[in-house]
Amino acid sequence: MAQQQLSTDAITGGLLLLAGGGLLALTWHYPSGTLSEIGPGMILQLSGAIIAVLGGLMLLRGMRHITIRAGRPALRPFVVPAAMAAFGLLLPWLGLALTATIAAFAASFGSASLRMRERIVAALALAVFVTLLFGYGLRLPVSIWPGFAA
Repeated sequence: MAQQQLSTDAITGGLLLLAGGGLLALTWHYPSGTLSEIGPGMILQLSGAIIAVLGGLMLLRGMRHITIRAGRPALRPFVVPAAMAAFGLLLPWLGLALTATIAAFAASFGSASLRMRERIVAALALAVFVTLLFGYGLRLPVSIWPGFAA
């Protein structure tokens, strides 16, 4: 079966366009204020607009390089966003240390060149760094360990 393959610029641009548009939609009702008295929504709305415009430009640039190829669709581009979603969903139940380990390990499958040992070492190192920085250093109000282990 032949299918069209989008370039990574087109996929990334589309995701950025959606993210920027979503940020704009979510913050539209916030007062933006003026340049001399910035309201709570101005930075968020400007950020959303800039992200959406840059995403649209990337999407247009990537659409110029559409190719036709045969085979099954690639799922690797969705591994990292899925790991990010898993991080957000698992954090309240498993705590920062365990969730960071799982999310980093899952995100490592976005690369085909890593061996299993490298995935494990990178996930553990990142989890230690994240836990020390955000959990103990900045003292963010998140549980560091799961409720059953604390």
